[in-house]
Amino acid sequence: MAPSRSKARKTRKAPLVSSIAAAPPSISRATAQARISDFHTSLKRKRAGPNGSAEGGSDGDAGSSRLKGAPEIDHEALDAYQKLSRAGQGKQRGGDSSKVLVPWLQELRAATATKAKIRMLEIGAVQHDNYANQASWIDNTPIDLHSQHPDILEQDFFVRLIPTTEEQRFDIISCSLVLNFVETPARRGTMLRLMHQHLHPRPTSLLFLVLPLPCVENSRYLTRSALVEIMADIGFELLKERFKPSGKVGYWLWAWRRPREGVDRRWRKKVIINEGKKRNNFAVTLEDE
Repeated sequence: MAPSRSKARKTRKAPLVSSIAAAPPSISRATAQARISDFHTSLKRKRAGPNGSAEGGSDGDAGSSRLKGAPEIDHEALDAYQKLSRAGQGKQRGGDSSKVLVPWLQELRAATATKAKIRMLEIGAVQHDNYANQASWIDNTPIDLHSQHPDILEQDFFVRLIPTTEEQRFDIISCSLVLNFVETPARRGTMLRLMHQHLHPRPTSLLFLVLPLPCVENSRYLTRSALVEIMADIGFELLKERFKPSGKVGYWLWAWRRPREGVDRRWRKKVIINEGKKRNNFAVTLEDE
């Protein structure tokens, strides 16, 4: 008589947060990046909804503070994502965007021979001490929607009060891998305008913007030249940029300028610039103020 075969156990699918659970400090950069990519993919699917339109955010164009039906970010999953980001951003791994910004700032300071301390707002701070070594000349205020450290202020940038005095304004804002998480094209435009309002209204004020490179290089609705034009309408001039054609991330440094009068009609709604099934739907739109 043949021995009876035991039934194979059914394996339950792990929830999203388990699949990106916080890794030990020894996690490899490749592993951290792979799990972070899984999180981004899952987030895209949530935002796409039943229509299956993939984007680094949803396709709605309304600019309200919280859209009806807009996807809520799972804070438990976001917590795990941020822990992985810290592992991948560890100083020994060179994944910290301050490594790009600091040399740029040093170059600009040398050119102007200024010795004044720079007041910075860091939006979406993952590490609390990215600029600790520059504390003698950078006064950094790190904020994040879901703070991972007591030295990082837990705050939604969208509800931060608009500065009314010089003391409340900043010399530079760092916005690293945050804009791509904003829900809609119109909200992204609103965020960029808010950042403009938080800066000192002078040509030396700066915005450091970091985006996944596909947002600019592989979008149906946005190109590098279109981004430059949109930013000019808001009131920013491109000073420096850094990315590799085959890279994953792009870095841009913008100088404060006065906004253009009126918004170019092209940026009031999403308009296809590049056709292609494999392109993403990342976009930025500007509503009339």
